[in-house]
Amino acid sequence: MEGPDVASISITIQIIMLVLTFITGHLLRRKKIMVIHEASAALILGVLAGLVVRASGEKGGFKDWMNFNNEFFFYFLLPPIIFESGWSLNLKPFFGNFGAICTFAFAGTLISTFGIGILMYLFGLFKWTYSMPFLVCLSFGALISATDPVTVLSIFHELGTDADLYAYVFGESVLNDAVAIVMYKTVLSFISGTVSNRGVLQAVSFFFITFVGSFSIGALAGVLSALLFKYGGFQDKRLGIIESCLVVLFPYLAYNVADALELSGIVSILFAGITMKYYTAPNLSSQAQKITTSFFQMLSKLSETFVFIYIGLGTFLDKQSWNRFGFTFFTIVSILIARTLNVYPMSALINRFRPESRKIHRNQQHALCFSGLRGAMAFALARQSVTDLPSGHGYVLLTATLLTIFFSVLLIGGMTSYALKLLRIECHGPEHEDTEIGERTSEEMEEIVQNQSEVKNKAKAKNTELTKTKDKISEKLRKFKSDTSFTTLNTKYLKPFLQADPRDDASEINQVQEQSQHFPRPPVSYEDEDNFSESTALLRNSQR
Repeated sequence: MEGPDVASISITIQIIMLVLTFITGHLLRRKKIMVIHEASAALILGVLAGLVVRASGEKGGFKDWMNFNNEFFFYFLLPPIIFESGWSLNLKPFFGNFGAICTFAFAGTLISTFGIGILMYLFGLFKWTYSMPFLVCLSFGALISATDPVTVLSIFHELGTDADLYAYVFGESVLNDAVAIVMYKTVLSFISGTVSNRGVLQAVSFFFITFVGSFSIGALAGVLSALLFKYGGFQDKRLGIIESCLVVLFPYLAYNVADALELSGIVSILFAGITMKYYTAPNLSSQAQKITTSFFQMLSKLSETFVFIYIGLGTFLDKQSWNRFGFTFFTIVSILIARTLNVYPMSALINRFRPESRKIHRNQQHALCFSGLRGAMAFALARQSVTDLPSGHGYVLLTATLLTIFFSVLLIGGMTSYALKLLRIECHGPEHEDTEIGERTSEEMEEIVQNQSEVKNKAKAKNTELTKTKDKISEKLRKFKSDTSFTTLNTKYLKPFLQADPRDDASEINQVQEQSQHFPRPPVSYEDEDNFSESTALLRNSQR
């Protein structure tokens, strides 16, 4: 069989697996089966396909076409997932909790890295499992500490969670990838060289340079795109397709520039998405906004699903160390201990500087501890460790990482919805809301309207009593605002400079992405209640 035929058949098999995964996920949602998630189905299909390819041997070169490829993952699959997350991100919960997110992502990942590394070294020292040098254990702690946004987003996006909880999990999973990669590279440099105080200081400075540089490149890409669409005149000529093509190119440019400079493409494309949503989107025509949002939704969904299939394929196509199951067991134990040492102390530290209304409550801490899933980022680094680490240690780490991913996605991911219910954390995805509204009868709608009217009257009475208090608080807050605050700078200078039609807030931009919001919808306002009542009356009249 010639090469082109092998390529065509391999790609055909992968497309069929994608089709089967989406159909399986659709059936699972219709049957409301949450134990087996779409991501789990993709993993299982990938394993079965990998087993078939492995059984066929090396004939035809299927292994080379079907196996996990690090470059393909980092340059083609990961960028659209991260950018779409930034583009459709609800900015208020993310930046409102940015300090907490950075604490979990930076300090928490550091604790996880050393916690896992020290525990695995001690387990090996006591002869309980496979023994490795301390620095090799530390490198394993770094790579396995990467909580994967692909896994977390695929589960939380469908279930829907509390906005703050989603912001914690999402922000940590994206930002800690950069920390894990830098930690992994730093430990590798110590393995091949010597550990010194100067080397540690260089590692710390390299990390800050990486984060600041990546953030700057992403923000710069967003600013340049905003200026291009403000002065380019694309809206006047109704060039929606051209606008969308240019919007797609800017985040990829930021990602590859950061990667070429040995910075973090993940951080760069994330902040490119956030900046472009806030400053570039208002300069686009409505057609371009819809095309861009829909395109990245589709591309992100395809990419994240294919990532799980890809990981499953690697189970039997990569060389493994199957005789080290004890190492995997202690890896999972170490991860659970390190996750506990990360979440609860960091939450206590964050709560010391927060008012009571904004503290991370105990049930949210439990959910955070439960949400530290591992996925494609850890797997990609583990595959890279096969060539990076001496004495064949990489094969042991690869097998342990792969089995840990299966444990986290299949078991923990399958239990996520039940854990959220047990912790009394509200869970309401967009599709669930639409289904509930569609099933309401006219009698139920009428009862809802009556109840809303009563609630509305009571709430208005309370609001009258609180009006004076609110005015006093608002006046005090105004006094604390200085002319140099970012809000004032943004309103007076940045938005008029970057936007053709400046908005007072980001709400108008968010309307373009109502169907793609990852966060629960805000509480219904009084105006919304009036509109809802009018819509209900029209519905009843039409039914009559």
